Amino acid sequence: MRNVAILGAGDLGATLARRLAERELARRIVLVDPDDGRARGKALDLAQSGPVEAYDVAIEGAASLDLAGAPDLVVVADPPALDEGPLPPARAAAWIEPLVPRLGAATLLVARAGALALLEAAVERGLARDRVLASAPLAFAGALRHRLAQELDVGGTEVRVSVLGVPPANAVVPRGSATAGGVPIDSPVALRRALEGAARRTLGPVALAAAAARVAAALSGSRPAALTIGAVLNGEYGHRGVAMAVPARVAAGRVRSVVEIPLDPVDRVALDNAAARRR
Repeated sequence: MRNVAILGAGDLGATLARRLAERELARRIVLVDPDDGRARGKALDLAQSGPVEAYDVAIEGAASLDLAGAPDLVVVADPPALDEGPLPPARAAAWIEPLVPRLGAATLLVARAGALALLEAAVERGLARDRVLASAPLAFAGALRHRLAQELDVGGTEVRVSVLGVPPANAVVPRGSATAGGVPIDSPVALRRALEGAARRTLGPVALAAAAARVAAALSGSRPAALTIGAVLNGEYGHRGVAMAVPARVAAGRVRSVVEIPLDPVDRVALDNAAARRR
């Protein structure tokens, strides 16, 4: 990717800009915020740290997406118009409608939490569903892995887990998908405690930025990476037009495919209920 525009110059937007710059995932990063002074100030701070941190990326601030050129990737981080917390469909539709015509050929990545409705609204307004995705489910999966590692007293990197549905409140972990050191975790109590613990805590800007940077890296690569993301389904898992957390293959600026995990009857009902709540 040559040009990335990040909507919002708050803690999430600035942290994500730094993550992208450190990994040199773009040649130019523009922080877009109606508060032009804040956007330019944070961009200058990040740009000046480049020689110290050994990255060479142009980082700028702008008051409008129209001043960001033609981005390859537009990331919804923490624009002031969107409060934290779950975003109702009506507000999501009202916010996304004027943005869609300005995206051009860019991929839209939603980094903030509780905003799956933005994906649905964007696709309803004509964006290709394979170029609209959310990274917060990956951050939630990371939080769940951390909690589960604590429950099992193992290292967090040893834990793997698949997350579907609508986290945090309606997350579905398919039976047998959680492993530690490659061995299936046979402890429903530990998994339940981990899910409850992860759901109680709000995802912070560092975790959300890390997840968004990981997804951005996959989007910039040519070889598909398997990640937990938010995507609008088109028949997968028996649902259409609804955005949920799913495992997917991501590469070359788009969602290549949604990975369908076999579900037992209990998990199927839980996923169907999560989809029903999205509607």
